[in-house]
Amino acid sequence: MARAKNPNVGDGPGPRGVSKLDPEKLLSALKDHSVEFVIIGGFSLAAHGVVRATKDVDIVPEPSPANLKRLARALRSMGAEPDIGELDQEEFGIELDAHGLTKGGNWVLRTKHGRLDVMQNIPGLRSWHQLRAGAVDFDGALYAGYNELISMKSASARDEDLTDIARLKAARGEGEHPN
Repeated sequence: MARAKNPNVGDGPGPRGVSKLDPEKLLSALKDHSVEFVIIGGFSLAAHGVVRATKDVDIVPEPSPANLKRLARALRSMGAEPDIGELDQEEFGIELDAHGLTKGGNWVLRTKHGRLDVMQNIPGLRSWHQLRAGAVDFDGALYAGYNELISMKSASARDEDLTDIARLKAARGEGEHPN
């Protein structure tokens, strides 16, 4: 069955020269390079019956050096560049390559398919293996499981995360749905 195109995503420049988010192309590029990852954040809510707008796709890559090499190749294929604000790349001091990725940390990236956040240090997440074990396979992609989402969003405690928790619980019949 063909999916309806979301009018809020697609090719072309968006604000500040960032391409509009096209999650299908972004995730396809990662899969084409055999990158192992789990989707977290706003997109992962859909696997649990909650839909909300988001400006990016957040992933946690499997941390082995071989997988990070595949991720680096996928990122190059998408023209990924770190969003480092006012810094020059030389000032940033870490290259967006397999070696730079093995140093861990979180990367906010601009790609030709929109913003991708590569998350390797997440409050509330004990390990990649825990995240992978609880992941939900939805439409051929792995999304953070319910318990892991609640843990990460509780640890973050941003207003939008607390709202997401309430919506996740409401979708399960565990609480009231926020307005």
